[in-house]
Amino acid sequence: MTVPLCFSCNNRFGNELEGPVSRSFDDLEAGRGISDIEAERIVRWLWKLEGLSWIFDNPEGTYTQRYTLRDRVLCPIDDLRSELTLAISLAERIEPEFGDAPMGLDSWNDKSAIHVAGVFSRVAIMVLLRQLESMVPPSFSLYRLSAHNAPDREAKLFFPKTGFRNCVEAVKTTTLAASILSHAHDLEMRNAEVRLGQ
Repeated sequence: MTVPLCFSCNNRFGNELEGPVSRSFDDLEAGRGISDIEAERIVRWLWKLEGLSWIFDNPEGTYTQRYTLRDRVLCPIDDLRSELTLAISLAERIEPEFGDAPMGLDSWNDKSAIHVAGVFSRVAIMVLLRQLESMVPPSFSLYRLSAHNAPDREAKLFFPKTGFRNCVEAVKTTTLAASILSHAHDLEMRNAEVRLGQ
């Protein structure tokens, strides 16, 4: 899919998200782990993918009342960071019969813009609300973002386990979990709207 972007957004997305996240994925696949700064950047990168997909499907819609997509994915995560979990699992290998490395989203939300899941090469990954951690399959390792002022945010602290034998297993498990978690996140959003009287 091709989504039209202005030169400035396209350039900043590439420099601030795509390039650094690609290096983080290389580190994950090589077992070198990621830092808290990298974990946050991966969350924002996933939100970028989800947001561009949403905008493509809803060209006349309002992305959110609070943020533009550009602000949401290029600025540090605000007070929401304490409510987020990043779940990652590695696959041992890419199966030749798969045809190519997996690359894409497995989550589809109606209301929530928090939960995103997908498999990218040997990395299965999800961002979710911390309160729904119990719904994540045990093949994933869980990471909670640090506070902005934590002293060790640049240190490699998160070393996700290899929870899948191959990419096929990773895609199947992530797709099933994403379906359940997408529904749960949308339900959380609907309940919040009811509480706020919207």
